[in-house]
Amino acid sequence: MGARLQPVTLAKRLERAMDENRSFRQDGVVVPNAYDIALHPDEYAPFATYRGSLEDDLAREARERARANNYRMVSRPWVRLRADASVPRGEIRILATVSESDEPVTDAAAGTAPDTRTAVLRQDETGAVGQATLLVRTGQGDPVRFELSAPLIGIGRDHDNDVIVDDPGISRHHCQLKLQQGLYALTDLGSSNGTTVNGRRVSEVALRDGDRIAIGGTTLEYRLGQ
Repeated sequence: MGARLQPVTLAKRLERAMDENRSFRQDGVVVPNAYDIALHPDEYAPFATYRGSLEDDLAREARERARANNYRMVSRPWVRLRADASVPRGEIRILATVSESDEPVTDAAAGTAPDTRTAVLRQDETGAVGQATLLVRTGQGDPVRFELSAPLIGIGRDHDNDVIVDDPGISRHHCQLKLQQGLYALTDLGSSNGTTVNGRRVSEVALRDGDRIAIGGTTLEYRLGQ
């Protein structure tokens, strides 16, 4: 058997996710304040008995590191640690987002219902552009809801994307959504593994309510309205 995963490894991996997902803006460097950490169930099990205190410790370390590096967070940081059977042993999968909420979804509320955390995306000067959303799910993890409120939205692993997904099957700049006449169109940005919509590989397509986008091991469901 291999060595047991240690909290310090989680902390170092969280630091890496923070640095990789930085956004450089006129008012400073913004980093994610929400960290969803998924582990294989066997590697999660040793943490289960003290998960709450470990999450608090990791969140505190994230806050202290942000302050030490003059990074800015939009809200108090939080960390959620969970088991996910789709995560291979030895892998730590982190979804790092900028969230207006300062509390993670609880286990009781998780189930199959989407997480209602909202990412703060780049805003157009004209304000909101509608009620389009993406439900982003990596592997068998819980979906995370992103409100789409900008005319151009980049999706990928790199820190300068608007929707940042920590999935090794996704390119650094994988695809983008562009607002055209009140609706979003999807464009693949020459990604390594391609983009499919409803099972069909696409290079560019206008999106409709309920379309399911697949990139790497992640699915994104496009929804209009409530």
